[in-house]
Amino acid sequence: MTGRRAGRPTIQRRRSGIEVAEYIRSMIFDGTLAAGQRVPQDTIAADLGVSRLPVREALISLEADGLVASEPHRGTYVVPIRAEDIEDHYRIYGMAQGLAAAGAARRITEPVLERLEDLHARMAGSDDPELLHDLNWEFHSLINHTGASRRTLSVLRHLSRNLPREVYSLPAAASAEANEEHAAIVAALRAGDAREADRTNREHMQHEGDQVVAALKRSGVLSD
Repeated sequence: MTGRRAGRPTIQRRRSGIEVAEYIRSMIFDGTLAAGQRVPQDTIAADLGVSRLPVREALISLEADGLVASEPHRGTYVVPIRAEDIEDHYRIYGMAQGLAAAGAARRITEPVLERLEDLHARMAGSDDPELLHDLNWEFHSLINHTGASRRTLSVLRHLSRNLPREVYSLPAAASAEANEEHAAIVAALRAGDAREADRTNREHMQHEGDQVVAALKRSGVLSD
């Protein structure tokens, strides 16, 4: 377990429980830590050059997220991840983003619309996975910050941390389907149609969830 896989987040020398949680979360979703496996806290602490404290803090956070479970006097084990867990995550994400998009439709400005159109065009014309991830993230973040309430933004921040970046990068941000959905989202916002902005965001996130489930099934991460 000392060898880190490409794509797993690197952590600076001074590490917090949040950063260690991101590291362990990536280990779970890239299959390094399998369902039912005991989380080797000492090995992780040694690999990262930290004490046991941030590792314990990380496991408390991951248990709250439903990714691990602690058993008294036995340790902490990886919880099986099922397709419905990922499907529900993306449906909830879609609901929150739909609320934000509906709000954005009522107050969006021309400069923001132009920026969204530019991001959409750049996604449609790129095949760089890292760039596509960043453009897609900015596209949705701009909508969220334009229209979401503080409470909805809080929910979205939590959801964004609940899965690792590698998982959010699995859906094809420049696929024909994604390009059509991004165009529909922008059109709804430009028309000031809150209901359509909500609907298109929900459908878009559900389709992304379907892609993630399929990819995690192929990699053997899911338990069903």
